[in-house]
Amino acid sequence: MNNTSGITVVSFLIMKTFLFFLFFTFCLIKGHMGDAADGKTGITGGSMIISCIYITKNEKTRESAKSFCKVSGSECTTMTEVKSDLWIPEERFSMIEDKSLFMISVLIRNLTVTDSGTYKCQAGSQTIQEVNFNVKQESCCGRSEEQTAYLGGTAVIHCKYPYKYKDNGKHLFKVQNGSLKSIITALGSSFTNGRFSLNVNEQEHVFTVTIAGVGRGDAGVYFCGIYINNPIYIPLLSEIQLQVSEQTDASVEIDLYIISTVCSCLILLLAVGLSLVLFKCRWKKTEASVSSDPRNTRDGDEEVNSAYYEAIPDSAQVSIGLNTVYATTHLPTDSDFYTLAEKPQNTES
Repeated sequence: MNNTSGITVVSFLIMKTFLFFLFFTFCLIKGHMGDAADGKTGITGGSMIISCIYITKNEKTRESAKSFCKVSGSECTTMTEVKSDLWIPEERFSMIEDKSLFMISVLIRNLTVTDSGTYKCQAGSQTIQEVNFNVKQESCCGRSEEQTAYLGGTAVIHCKYPYKYKDNGKHLFKVQNGSLKSIITALGSSFTNGRFSLNVNEQEHVFTVTIAGVGRGDAGVYFCGIYINNPIYIPLLSEIQLQVSEQTDASVEIDLYIISTVCSCLILLLAVGLSLVLFKCRWKKTEASVSSDPRNTRDGDEEVNSAYYEAIPDSAQVSIGLNTVYATTHLPTDSDFYTLAEKPQNTES
């Protein structure tokens, strides 16, 4: 009886485990496959990762060439095929395949409104999965930015997100080895993973990723992303090009101080030079006005004198001698001279 009861319990546990595993697998497959009519939203200027799962025992399907096409009426225009890397800077559409996971992943960069529509993941001519999404404009996001961090310093990456994603987890991806790797993910308001920390500001609708002790390997391309409870669809809100400078924060401060000092000196010299120019111009103007006045020059005096004598009529030009002058008055005598002053008395002293 004990052995029978033990076997029954074990059989029940095995059956329960199998049913749980079957249910979990069903949910996982449904989550991966999704619904063809399930609309997804992209942001203009942003990017998107779309993953398609092909779980099949058909060897032909697994080995067939994979492609990603856009449906237009009865036709499906191929947008991309399997590439060696998911990240190809010069291409908007790129796709890689992971045969071990039976999955293909498509990256669409710099989304536009015209990218809205229905797409298909295909293996040969067979449709693996159909995806329908719309692209809308959001004023907060969809930008490509460049930032500079300094070796040994701290880098701060700000990622804005739409209000509708306030309850979703936040991602920071980095391009590594031609693919996108999640550097840090926060399902709550904050999370720290080694040198990386992520904090969410729910009022401002922005999450901030801080990288401490920046090294040369931190340079690269980063994407701000949103965690959706569906591995098919990962919206990427903005793209950041992070550059790492060999300078330290201290040397940058010194350089800024030197630049500001030099600029101040140049401004001072410019002001002094301008003042001297204005003073010289004013001095020349004053000198010119003084020299132009005929009353202040000898030549002018000669002109005045000559004009005066020319005005004397000929009848007045009479020969006048010294005696003639004193004829009208009288020659001075000692008595006349000393009438203006007291005549000195002869004294013995």
